[in-house]
Amino acid sequence: MKSAWGWMPERPEGMWRHMPAWFRPFYVAVPWLTVGVLLLMFHMIGGTLTKAEGIIFDLPEGNAIDGEATPLVALVLPLQDETCVFFDDARYSLDDGVSLASFGEHLAERAAKIDFKTLLVLSDRRVACEEITKISSVARNSGLERILVSSKSAEATKE
Repeated sequence: MKSAWGWMPERPEGMWRHMPAWFRPFYVAVPWLTVGVLLLMFHMIGGTLTKAEGIIFDLPEGNAIDGEATPLVALVLPLQDETCVFFDDARYSLDDGVSLASFGEHLAERAAKIDFKTLLVLSDRRVACEEITKISSVARNSGLERILVSSKSAEATKE
């Protein structure tokens, strides 16, 4: 097929002949829109998975059976309708804001008197992770540097 002047062949329309002319710009833009939507999804998912608030625990290096001698010990137990912390012959409720603030003040007083700033938390397995996080936050705000969450040893289960 030659053009009307006879010097160049006519270009075939290819796939464009199967659709109306007004739809051609949209058809060309579809791959770019797909890439844009995909990048937007990556941005949304990436931001959600990498950005979170919380407390970072400074865990000692070594295997899981390492331990440390700690002068500060807190016992955390779930009672009927509240979670209680027993520290230095005092009982604090984690569900009550005033009691939690009082626990923080008491912990700060004790932390100021010692050099080795580690808190040992003896927790029952029924205590929610949210409650341990509250205790960790209070301990961090009280000036403690480390929190050691206890685990049951194999020797204790053999008794």
